[in-house]
Amino acid sequence: MTTPNPPVRAYAGVGASERIAARRTKLVEAGLKLFTTQGYMATGVKDLCREAGLTDRYFYESFANREELLLAVFDAVTEQLLHRIRQAAAAAPQTSPEREVATVDALVRELTADPRTARLLFVEMHGVNNVVRQHARAGIQHFVDLVASMIRENLPPDTPDTQVRMTALSVIGAMEQPLLAWHFKEVDIPAERLIAHCVQIFDALVRAGGSPA
Repeated sequence: MTTPNPPVRAYAGVGASERIAARRTKLVEAGLKLFTTQGYMATGVKDLCREAGLTDRYFYESFANREELLLAVFDAVTEQLLHRIRQAAAAAPQTSPEREVATVDALVRELTADPRTARLLFVEMHGVNNVVRQHARAGIQHFVDLVASMIRENLPPDTPDTQVRMTALSVIGAMEQPLLAWHFKEVDIPAERLIAHCVQIFDALVRAGGSPA
């Protein structure tokens, strides 16, 4: 006769799965803070646990190592960023160029409002190893897909898909360096001016993307 599994105990009305999820969230938040301030390479498991207010054993309950946590932080940040950009695009007038301006505005505004996001996406994810870099590349493709679907409507109908995607890649790449320069205070301009500059980049590259190669 098989003995049934004992019920998982709840504490203060909170089940085990909820407690695990809450501890995982604390670690992701700690990772975002420490990886983007003192850097991934300088952050150890004990540092993360101290920041999260947890013991080491709870780290390994959710993550095999720091790298796995870094990927989780990246996924959480990019998911939230994409959600906010899509919200901005949906709330804008569904005409050109209003929708495109709202999308670029939302992207740059989010990256300047919380500089940790820019550092995570453009710096920390690229100095670890090839697995992490490839994960970052795959994540950035979601932004490329979003831009490509948007600019497709502004290009001639016979524009090849490859040209549309190359234009979208150019938009993302051309905005990255001004954003990084602003983040590291290499250029001293207000965030609003940076946003306006990135909107101009978008417009110029979309126009160029519609020209015959």
